[in-house]
Amino acid sequence: MNTSTDQLPEQFRTRPGTPMIGPYSVNQMDDFYAALHHGEAKPSGLMNLMQHLIVAERCTPGATVLDVCCGRGLALPLLHRYAPQIGRYVGLDISPDNLNEARERIAFVRETYGEFFPIDLVECDVAGPWPHLPAFDVALYTSALEHLPFDLGARSLTSTAQALAPGGVLYLSTPRGFGPRPRPLQYRVHVFEWSREEVEQVVGEAGLVIEDVLGLLPPEPDVVAGELAERYGPAAADWYRDLAERVPAALLDTVSAVSAPKTATELLYVCRRPA
Repeated sequence: MNTSTDQLPEQFRTRPGTPMIGPYSVNQMDDFYAALHHGEAKPSGLMNLMQHLIVAERCTPGATVLDVCCGRGLALPLLHRYAPQIGRYVGLDISPDNLNEARERIAFVRETYGEFFPIDLVECDVAGPWPHLPAFDVALYTSALEHLPFDLGARSLTSTAQALAPGGVLYLSTPRGFGPRPRPLQYRVHVFEWSREEVEQVVGEAGLVIEDVLGLLPPEPDVVAGELAERYGPAAADWYRDLAERVPAALLDTVSAVSAPKTATELLYVCRRPA
């Protein structure tokens, strides 16, 4: 099914003024570095920090890393700090403005904290033909799939899977869409939000196996408590409610969502290309 912003009902289309390149929204995920600098801790920003930190801590020395729709390079400082021995990083993005911001971030980190691993930034429509690239051990596709129409997003997932070496891992995050198509968008800057079933089907058709699913943004606290009780027993729900009285919501929401993938509104899929 080809779902574009023009095919969605008016109330579900991308917000007027959303930056677009062709059928894509190039609206950027919250820059959590800038937000924290100004004293703001938004759940969406902390979610972005969480998912990039998860990837960075799992990168092994020498691993080659592909960042699909890398945007302004938000993953790079965390990779620099927690995975400094990776072999190479390649970022793909359709927006030259995004890539220029990424270059500025690289220059700042390099000047402040020292030299990076080898980096290449490539202007590329990830739903179109890709440049010739070597096979990668790790691919990030975080908080970007929802900015493409369904058919183009599916095509980009196939290309990403083909870019992985045997045994390579894709970390794919995207909001979880609910209900039949065309479904309401949780965020009006998006183009299409995938259901979990759609992700599982397209990822499987691309030749990848989903090894784990983590939550990134939780629903209401009572729903989280219910899922924790279902998975771990009533004491887990009591522990969560106790933490909710002591821990700032933005932090607790981000951490607790990881263990609540059944009801989380944003998911991180850990997918592997069979060896």
